[in-house]
Amino acid sequence: MQIGVFTAGDLQPSEIVALAIAADEAGFDVFAVGEHHNPPYTSSCPATLLAHIAARTTLRLSTATTLITTNDPVRLAAEYATLALLAPGRTDLVLGRGNTARVFGWFGKEIEYGLPLTVEHYATVRSTWPDLPYVWHACARSPEIADLAAEHDDGLFVFAGRTEHVARYRDQAAHPRIGVLADDLDEGLACAPDRLLVKVGSPADVEKLGSAVCSALPHRRSSPDSTQHRTS
Repeated sequence: MQIGVFTAGDLQPSEIVALAIAADEAGFDVFAVGEHHNPPYTSSCPATLLAHIAARTTLRLSTATTLITTNDPVRLAAEYATLALLAPGRTDLVLGRGNTARVFGWFGKEIEYGLPLTVEHYATVRSTWPDLPYVWHACARSPEIADLAAEHDDGLFVFAGRTEHVARYRDQAAHPRIGVLADDLDEGLACAPDRLLVKVGSPADVEKLGSAVCSALPHRRSSPDSTQHRTS
């Protein structure tokens, strides 16, 4: 199991970078940042943030999530393909459709078409980027997203309290992988995920979480994963 931390992006960019550096020093596997375009969030350009973090850490870098609906899919592919070249073998994507009608409007989209936009834009990303790295699909409420992830043998990312479509996905996917976003470690571990990302707000939170992980999973102290970040 990969264990990492994430921020929704409600911090200053320099503070987000500080979180990632703390996570790297604490021996976590993954750092992820969400994409938001409305206050109080500052993470409207996660690819830029992650590129900077790539140069400062050895972490695996991901998103939580990248908005597949409001982004131009060709531009999205170009930005993250560049990130993948800067940090080879260390990047992947968690794609989500978003849930704020106002933000959809800012990009000339309508939230009512979020699901078909997800399917259409994902097909474009795949065709535009032949070397697309591993992809996860964020699934909060729509079973169709679980179906999409299974169809392409991608991973499924869920909130710890919203796991109702996991069984549906597992029944269909050839190689199912479950990711979980959680507010605390115990809540996330209870889901037995392949990747667990726990929300943090400060380097002190990262340090505290690192101690909790060592207590809950003592084998990680001597595991190769505690010093070498995985690439899948």
